[in-house]
Amino acid sequence: MSAKRFKLGETEKEIIKAVGVGAMVLVALSSPSPKLPKALLGILKERGPRYFSKLLKKMENKNVIYLGGEKVRLTKKGKELLKLINLQNMEIIKPKNWDGVWRLVSYDIPDISKKKRDWFRQTLESLGFQKIQESLWVHPYECKEEIAIIAQNLGVADSVIFMTTNHLPNQEKMMRKFGLRDWIKLLDL
Repeated sequence: MSAKRFKLGETEKEIIKAVGVGAMVLVALSSPSPKLPKALLGILKERGPRYFSKLLKKMENKNVIYLGGEKVRLTKKGKELLKLINLQNMEIIKPKNWDGVWRLVSYDIPDISKKKRDWFRQTLESLGFQKIQESLWVHPYECKEEIAIIAQNLGVADSVIFMTTNHLPNQEKMMRKFGLRDWIKLLDL
């Protein structure tokens, strides 16, 4: 028997985050509660508690959450999804001034870990990295710690390389993509 793939929508992600911090009990769904996150309150008011009940049951059937009495808990799979959601919500802080150093991330994650490779790539994209080659990505701001955390949490740290350089081929193109126009002017001097 093959299991259907479970695609996470924004509502499911919000539910997983709420359950992960213990902010979700089934009673909160029958009447809007101030303990429920704002994102879920809006959806609850718009779609109603019946929609939520069906969605929670679907998530339980997919082994993401466990419904027990009035409480909702994350399963092992749910905890892994929460970890991935939190990784995707990570941000790289943009300093006031760029230091002129490019941060390169390269990875060679084997096909056997395709899901992890896809999550790693999607996380790089969500952090604003630009692809230079198939598994080579660039970012202008300090992010070594963020990449280490992501790679460690996904279990792919041995397959990821972090490098820095002061020059890239087609550097001006990347500067435009990252909005580093002041630096382009300096190069022309």
